[in-house]
Amino acid sequence: MADPTVAYPDWYLHRWHFLPEGYLSRRSARIYPTYVPRLYNQGRQSTVIDLAANFLLVRAPARVLELGCGPADALERIGRRLEGPELTGLDLSPFFLEMARDNPGLTQLGANLVHGDAGALQWPAASFEAVFAVHLFGHMPPQASTAALDEAVRVLTTGGRLLVVDHSWHPWATPAGARVLRVRRFNAGLITLRALARE
Repeated sequence: MADPTVAYPDWYLHRWHFLPEGYLSRRSARIYPTYVPRLYNQGRQSTVIDLAANFLLVRAPARVLELGCGPADALERIGRRLEGPELTGLDLSPFFLEMARDNPGLTQLGANLVHGDAGALQWPAASFEAVFAVHLFGHMPPQASTAALDEAVRVLTTGGRLLVVDHSWHPWATPAGARVLRVRRFNAGLITLRALARE
């Protein structure tokens, strides 16, 4: 699952969420689902993902990419709601991708799992009708976040949707080439979902 050509940026190489080896060990990856998603979404993980899926259902995208997919629970849930899209998940941790690969639900959906950096996507322009990320960009330093957002817009088709779920206190700037369609805050305003369209 690991791509030996993938370079890990310096900002990624630390103990995220007090996990023993950050995201770069099998042990840490197995611990992660126990508490991190619940903590980030105040126990409302399913609600967060379903809201994202509702935005995507409007256009019924044929090709969907999740950036920073982790174990890809959100990718599976959205894939089941959308009924039939080509699903791709990308993550920098090969150990998260290993967990996703072992998920029989994702196997059933035919999801493609890719080891890579959201700031340097391998796909050509206009490869996806929808791209989404849940609690990714707010973790990244500003320069890396800007690069990843620009890449997300680049690989979208014209009119394609970019959905970003993050904590409301993280700084945000609309990426070039995209326009904001809707902003929704929930969980007492702690989480923001932004829906954007590629111009």
